[in-house]
Amino acid sequence: MHMLACRQVYNPPVSAQNTSLLVVDGTLIAGNDSTIIKLSRTRNLVDTLLSRPELQAQVMVIGEAAETFPLLDQGNGRYVTDQLNLNSNEKYQLRIILSGGKEYLSDKISVKQTPVIDSLSWRQDSVGVHVFVNTHDPQNNTWYYRWDYAETWQYRTAFETFFDIQNEQVVFRPPDQHIYNCWSFANSTNIEVASSVKLSQDIIYQNPVAFIPQGSEKISIKYSILMKQYAISSAAYEYWQNLKKNTEQLGTLFDAQPTQLVGNIHCTSSPDEPVLGFVDLSTIQSARIFINNTSLNYWNYIPYYNECGQKGFRDDDNPPANLDYYFPPTGRRDYVLLGTDMGTYLYTTLRCADCRDHGGINVKPAYWP
Repeated sequence: MHMLACRQVYNPPVSAQNTSLLVVDGTLIAGNDSTIIKLSRTRNLVDTLLSRPELQAQVMVIGEAAETFPLLDQGNGRYVTDQLNLNSNEKYQLRIILSGGKEYLSDKISVKQTPVIDSLSWRQDSVGVHVFVNTHDPQNNTWYYRWDYAETWQYRTAFETFFDIQNEQVVFRPPDQHIYNCWSFANSTNIEVASSVKLSQDIIYQNPVAFIPQGSEKISIKYSILMKQYAISSAAYEYWQNLKKNTEQLGTLFDAQPTQLVGNIHCTSSPDEPVLGFVDLSTIQSARIFINNTSLNYWNYIPYYNECGQKGFRDDDNPPANLDYYFPPTGRRDYVLLGTDMGTYLYTTLRCADCRDHGGINVKPAYWP
């Protein structure tokens, strides 16, 4: 006997009452680094908008001695200050006033001192490259840690060109306009926390914090990771652990079940209103490493321009009157000049010879060796 089955869309019975909650994302940084707080709203499961930023709010840090440190509204729900000169012996709160007048206030937070990162290391196996962090607090005061990171990687396109066409004339490209090498950037999206509380000493050893899958473009030439480390409270650790389970470890019958998230931010005008987010306050420590493709055993990178090959360029006799068709003086160009000889023009598409067409920039970062 054969059984027939069909699939149907399942729309879970989600309450419409709590589909627009305030989300507060960010860490208050004491000392010489920027603090960025992002405000947004939760969305219904069927919403097509990728995000709903909370605009035109007033965001500030207030101290027990009534000091106020305002954050600048940069638009799109981002509120920033370059530096918070805070007293490590004082407690502080994050205060948010929305454009409609609603006020939100965090619990009082102490400044935590983050120990330095002892080292970053990496190891390659059959599935990719794993990055590890090592740190410790000789005073045994930290015990709970969180990390995020920024990645940078260099990549190249198929063909290198030293030429361009300006005003129907072949010219050499200045060095700052070369388009063979580019750099791309990404920030971490996973939640990385760890605790040494079960150990006799406050030591974190070879804790995995990042992973680059086998064959990724990120290590096709050279890769860099800037690791940022934060000391967090036990309450923050529990919050991030629960959030990690809810967002990264659910999906099968044997995974952890969803946990109700309880943050440390409250609506003072509507105490029963849930608010998503946990704000902590600490100094920050960072470290950077580079990984070269030449240091890997076998990476098996397949370039994004793989279809270019020998058929990726054209060799045509283009009379000068037709140059504007391929290389218009204004607007977007779809072709790149590779060379010319006696009136014959060798050219190819942007994808094959302009690395910027792949999303990166052709300006080498200041920290790049």
